[in-house]
Amino acid sequence: MLPILFYLCIVAFASTNTSLTKMFNRQSSQSAVFNAVRAVTAFVMFCIISLPGFTFHIPTFLFGAGYGIFLSIAMYMGYLALCVGPMALTSMMLSFSVIFPVLWGILVQKEKVDLLQYIAFVLLFAALFLVNADKLRQKTTKDTDYRKWFLYAAATCICNGGCSILQKEHQTAFPSLYSREFMVAAMGVCSAVFVLIAICGVSRQTFRETTGKWYAVAAGVTNSMSNFLTLVLTGMENASVLFPMISAGTIFAALLWGIFAFREKPKPNQYAALAAGAVSIILLKL
Repeated sequence: MLPILFYLCIVAFASTNTSLTKMFNRQSSQSAVFNAVRAVTAFVMFCIISLPGFTFHIPTFLFGAGYGIFLSIAMYMGYLALCVGPMALTSMMLSFSVIFPVLWGILVQKEKVDLLQYIAFVLLFAALFLVNADKLRQKTTKDTDYRKWFLYAAATCICNGGCSILQKEHQTAFPSLYSREFMVAAMGVCSAVFVLIAICGVSRQTFRETTGKWYAVAAGVTNSMSNFLTLVLTGMENASVLFPMISAGTIFAALLWGIFAFREKPKPNQYAALAAGAVSIILLKL
């Protein structure tokens, strides 16, 4: 019962974080401010949470620092990919980062996968394709540099996959241990990176005048809790099952956010994506 609750919370927090990011972008284009405030919020929150019984565990800090580096690169490269390329194609490519922990679980950790799970993988990738399929025919500007876009998007995809693999490997090595310490190290690295970027690229006046910073604070809480619970759950579930389930669940949650918070009307391809994602979740847990 506890893994199911964790899974639902992960999906809820992850989709809320995405929605908060969208809400901020409606008010401001200062992504450096958003990322810095979000990272510092998460770091401070985990420092407070970790105070009782904090353990200085060097291997965990190395895992966490690696996670923080991958996450920082993914966030920055993802932003660059959106700047130079089409949003729908970028979002779709980034969502396929799930393939890295799946392959890692099957090929490296020798997790057993049956026929139903292979079918579930096919349905999941179909869902990831379908969710933005209607936007892929939109015309792009002549200024689009697809070589740069592919480099940025591929780097983001690989780093997102690296984050998932590090989470799994840490909990394989230290089951149900040092989760808070892992997140302190990870968010400490992210905070250092994005605060430095903000200091170099944003004036004090711009920082003060940027509106909607509370969205970044809330996103820091939801994003860090999603990552923390994912880390905890990796110790309870195979990577080849957990990460595809999170991807499929996030599709469903994102569509709900679009309908109820942003008044978006789902298109037929998105209903098809929802159905494929739902069936993939069921097959993964059979």
